[in-house]
Amino acid sequence: MNFKKFKKTLSCLVITALTVSILPATYSYASTTQDKKIDIPKEKQLQRKIIGYFPEWAYKSQVQGNFNVTNLQWDSLTHIQYSFAGIDPSTNKIKFGDKHAAIEEDFKDYKLNFKGKPVTLDPNLPYKGHFNVLQTMKKQYPNVDLLMSVGGWAGSRGFYTMLDTDAGINTFADSCVDFIRTYNFNGIDIDFEYPSSTSQSGNPADFDLSESRRGKLNERYNLMIKTLREKLDAASSKDGKPYLLTAAVTASSWVLGGVPNNEYAKYLDFLSVMSYDFHGGWNKYVENLANIKPDPNDTETLNMLMPTLSMDWAYRFYRGVLPPEKIIMGIPYYTRGWQNVSGGTNGLHGSSAEPASGKYNVWGDPTKDGNSLEPAGANPLWHVLNLMENDKNLKKYDDPIGGVPHVWQDKERVFLSFEDENSIDNRVNYIKEKNLGGALIWVMNGDYGLNPNYVEGSTKVNEGKYCFGDTLTSRLKKDLNNIGACTETPDGNSNLAPINVDVKLTGVYDHPNYTYALTVKNNTTETIKGGWKVSFDLPKSAVFKSSWGGSSEVKDNGDFNTVTLTSGAWQNLAPNASTTLQGMIGLCFSGVRNITFNGMRPSSEVVPPSENTAPSILGAADVQIKKGSTFDVKAGVTSTDKEDGDLTSKIIISGSVDTSKTGTYKIIYSVTDSKNLTTSITRTITVIDDVVEPTNTAPILSGVTDKTITVSDSFNPLANISATDKEDGDLTNFIKVSGSVDTSKAGTYTLVYSVTDKNGATTTAKAIITVKEKVISSDTYDANKIYNTGDTVIYKGAKYKANWWTKGDIPDKSSAWELVIDSNPDGSKPYVPGKSYSGGEKVSYNGLIYKANWWTTSVPGSDSSWSLVK
Repeated sequence: MNFKKFKKTLSCLVITALTVSILPATYSYASTTQDKKIDIPKEKQLQRKIIGYFPEWAYKSQVQGNFNVTNLQWDSLTHIQYSFAGIDPSTNKIKFGDKHAAIEEDFKDYKLNFKGKPVTLDPNLPYKGHFNVLQTMKKQYPNVDLLMSVGGWAGSRGFYTMLDTDAGINTFADSCVDFIRTYNFNGIDIDFEYPSSTSQSGNPADFDLSESRRGKLNERYNLMIKTLREKLDAASSKDGKPYLLTAAVTASSWVLGGVPNNEYAKYLDFLSVMSYDFHGGWNKYVENLANIKPDPNDTETLNMLMPTLSMDWAYRFYRGVLPPEKIIMGIPYYTRGWQNVSGGTNGLHGSSAEPASGKYNVWGDPTKDGNSLEPAGANPLWHVLNLMENDKNLKKYDDPIGGVPHVWQDKERVFLSFEDENSIDNRVNYIKEKNLGGALIWVMNGDYGLNPNYVEGSTKVNEGKYCFGDTLTSRLKKDLNNIGACTETPDGNSNLAPINVDVKLTGVYDHPNYTYALTVKNNTTETIKGGWKVSFDLPKSAVFKSSWGGSSEVKDNGDFNTVTLTSGAWQNLAPNASTTLQGMIGLCFSGVRNITFNGMRPSSEVVPPSENTAPSILGAADVQIKKGSTFDVKAGVTSTDKEDGDLTSKIIISGSVDTSKTGTYKIIYSVTDSKNLTTSITRTITVIDDVVEPTNTAPILSGVTDKTITVSDSFNPLANISATDKEDGDLTNFIKVSGSVDTSKAGTYTLVYSVTDKNGATTTAKAIITVKEKVISSDTYDANKIYNTGDTVIYKGAKYKANWWTKGDIPDKSSAWELVIDSNPDGSKPYVPGKSYSGGEKVSYNGLIYKANWWTTSVPGSDSSWSLVK
């Protein structure tokens, strides 16, 4: 898992031309016989959202809880964002993060269960993996939308070169449409970190590509989002269903100083603010990871115009371009922290140059050599609860200012950020107060619940009292249900009389100040006398400081300050003449709203009358039914219209389906609104033969794998072997084993396992057991000894290094230890299945040498994350 690291600097020079924000409160899209628009129903747009990231890699990792799609909090989530896809730099197309995990994994070595019942892959889908399980689960939860997230901290590299050309952007957008159609996703989520001109504001591994392109990224990002919206709308028209476009965006004022044009926001269905990672081990400031409200005592921002490191500041920034119901709050289900903290109150507002490590850092990123974890204090919330269970000196403290808790170990001077039910309540109160659209969670396997595999007293990461669960997510759902849907925010000044005057705000941002230039042009045929007034709403992420010429007045206006600039009495504006007022604004903002000139709408603010939109038809997807079944062509098909409301009763249906005969039938649905705009959709119904399902399925054998043991080792051929049957249940006691293993002699032995159910169906599996000669032990490992982070031991002839404080954990069976692998003469290391590798690392595999192109856990040569060296 890759956790984000920021290099914080305070210098940023940006020349900006801010587009005046006149966006409506909602942005809907749809399809008709003319322009094929499909409106998302207003009630769904205003639904409070709970959006959860699913981590593709977690199912293979014990420290990640072996978390898979069936473990997601399906009862609580409204949207699932699959993380992550990337962009292939050779083609500019979307690509899998881990193709095997996404569509090839058969999960034979993993348990897929939901609410106590096994989940099996859908054999009718042409792919396996997580994508198959998502579709299987979605049958039970059809209202949960699936989004493919592209990018992330470790996966944004492909954006830089793709954005170089319009052709690259078009290719990428087309491939996204193909991807979500192929794998039945509901939309695309863009997680580009970051399209900012701020130097070194992304992943250091990408600096060779990003830094030379910084000046153009903001402009090109806006074009990419616009292009995606257009192509998704076109696909929506053809497919008869809406496709979502969303983005996860930064909350950092340092990064946002390099994002002057936020026009992209108007193309999104909603915008998710990554309102976490405000603080971390990249610097010395010991503060909360994800404050809700601003903290004046935040040691990193003491000398700034205002405290910026909070969701509240980020909300105010984005309020300049979006209504609040389209803004989503980010919530971290993970921690960051420090050790050897000095000062502060229970650590908060203290200082440390040491990010937490060892047992306080089980989710840290692998180091470049792959032999340890980079200190970061990164953990799932459930692991911190387990640490607290075993250490009464590790205590939780609430921060009433930021609205979030932290935990503190006074003796070891360890500080870890945290989230709990109280902070979830605080977040929902803020969501209600600001009318936000909901919450985004990174990442879902960090939530906690009681562990069914609890081993009292154990310090193993997967045997504590807590494991991943639904405690916070279900609390979030309950709280959001209690406050109800969002309200639609009135926006704009369309009720004002227009005036033919252009008003344009541009400027230069040099952190932390924005020097503005407000240019006014008189397009009328009459002279406008001096003393004219220009007003605009400035988001409260910034502070109006001064006007150089004329006078200024600032009034509080909710999320904004309304600024009124008055020209000098001598500043007459003749026809076609223009003039500029200058001044300074402190900090950055996404845009200004509601510009007026002498109390009227300037021509740059005039919004054309809204055109009539055609009705939508929903629920008319193509289906396959069995011969002889009952089928109602009207069932589930509805129609809504933006102007006329529910038009379901007006739907006209032509065509019929004869379920007594196999074949393909076409049904045409059409509906016309009150202004004679018609939408038509053709639906394909395929009637197939009713294939009788087998009444009995063969049993399943689990745990049969090849093993290597040493002469004189004890060996039980049935240990960890189990058998289950759909009809007969647990058949473990009926397993038969043919063949034997002589543990007194080195050699290779074959065992054949078989199990037969009551109806005679038999399953067999084979295992190769290799018995090696016993090597005279040179082991130094002592189960009764305490080992600290970095200590090394020899165990069974192999060298291991301790990842954190440990005692009694067996090196080859515990994540507390990591196998130390010696390099080959050419500098490569033997490949270890399941191990993570960072970009540039070389491994030997099947007689070949491969180099990792970026962080990866895939098999060398299986995907583009590896390059063949020789």
